[in-house]
Amino acid sequence: MSKETMARHHDEIVTAASRLLRERGIEGTSVADLMQAAGLTHGGFYRHFDSKDALVAEAAQSIYENLVQGLATKAEKLGEADAVADYVEKYLTRHHVSHPGAGCVMAALGVEAARQGADVQRVFANGTQRTIDKLAAGLSGTPAERRVKAIRTLATLVGAVVIARAVGEGALSEEVLASNREALALAGPRKR
Repeated sequence: MSKETMARHHDEIVTAASRLLRERGIEGTSVADLMQAAGLTHGGFYRHFDSKDALVAEAAQSIYENLVQGLATKAEKLGEADAVADYVEKYLTRHHVSHPGAGCVMAALGVEAARQGADVQRVFANGTQRTIDKLAAGLSGTPAERRVKAIRTLATLVGAVVIARAVGEGALSEEVLASNREALALAGPRKR
């Protein structure tokens, strides 16, 4: 197999894992499931990864990288404050709640990541730190105040989506999303 084909297959596995892990969870997704989703055979997995944990770490790294890059791109177009406001607005939606495979890795896998090894936890720590930094850049106040606001914003977002998913579709789920949209709007993530 050529290096280009190996690299392409590796990327296909990471891409499939990024979606499938967020949809089914770490424990609910087998190596066979991941390889099948990538359109490859189970036997080829260990040519690409030492373990499932290694794949989980790389998939989470990829998800965080896309998130941070998306926030940076949006900030270039809209400005930091409006990029944060846009992120918050899109995060607290029925679409995000209903489509975990394309959503926030922390809301989808955070509880399970806490039970994983140090490599997975390190990826989550680094990705969360970078997310906090991007959010803080769009908030008002001193650097210390912006950091606290960013942590609170992220915790509110993740918690709201976890609860909205856990209670299923219906009035309570919508109420959770709406009340947190209101709380974050009152906190004023936009610089005005």
